[in-house]
Amino acid sequence: MSADARGILRRRFPGMVIWYGPYTGSWWALVPPPVGWRLVEALDPEELTRAIVNAVSWPWPPSPRFGIHGRAVQKAR
Repeated sequence: MSADARGILRRRFPGMVIWYGPYTGSWWALVPPPVGWRLVEALDPEELTRAIVNAVSWPWPPSPRFGIHGRAVQKAR
């Protein structure tokens, strides 16, 4: 875990809760997209940055099963 990486992330995303989990070995963030808070996990700071930036199109990475707000898309019958 790098304190420098955590500091860079906190400066880039002020007000967001970001931490490194020493037991999980993962980076974490609480992201406030328009539909509510999301807990995001990533393997490294770069992946966490991508997940935070793309959190509006939840789930991230986007899945064809879900719409832009993470709600299941209904198939036409």
